[in-house]
Amino acid sequence: MNLREDQRRWLADAQAQWNDVMQPGAQPLGTHLFGPPLSPPDAAMASARLFATRSAALHALPRGGAIAELGTQAGRYARQILDVCQPEALHLFDLEFDTLRAKAPEVAADPRVHLHVGDSSTNLEAFPDRSFDWIYIDGDHSEGGVQRDASCGAGKIRDDGLLVFNNYTVWSPLELTDYGILPVVNRMLASGEWEVAYLALHPLMYCDIALRRPGRD
Repeated sequence: MNLREDQRRWLADAQAQWNDVMQPGAQPLGTHLFGPPLSPPDAAMASARLFATRSAALHALPRGGAIAELGTQAGRYARQILDVCQPEALHLFDLEFDTLRAKAPEVAADPRVHLHVGDSSTNLEAFPDRSFDWIYIDGDHSEGGVQRDASCGAGKIRDDGLLVFNNYTVWSPLELTDYGILPVVNRMLASGEWEVAYLALHPLMYCDIALRRPGRD
């Protein structure tokens, strides 16, 4: 990492404190921190594609139609979705849109864009079932928040639609906090009702993973 010397000393002290507190009672694979691991079944990976970035993955997604993004912040990915996928409607869900209007006013003002402020799963629930071609889930990263968005989103995509999850990992190194995306996704895959459509890599492994119902490729 690109750290100043004082930052390196601070990090070394923080690591020592972490180990003093966390290492006693440590278990293999971090189960003392993240619970028993649940790996997706091999069958769920049979037809998965791999992309270098989430931007590259956009070029393999359907054009037109209706798309939802749960959690847009400054609208960087929303702008790419508009440019590449050319949706008829892009529904953005977030707790506030002041950031979007300040950082990407052209996205907020696009006539194809519809803004829904408030809790994402609550607002998404108001839509009829099978409303969207795909939904991008990047909102509340707690396990409970991800589960609510995923459970609601599953009924709101078309039968051949996609649920795309950002940050498929258990830990954010930039925020020093746990993420709930991986356990939710792996449970969905273990159920046999979903399979992996693609995995999109990220330089710091904040990867995207897209799920679909089996037999819909």
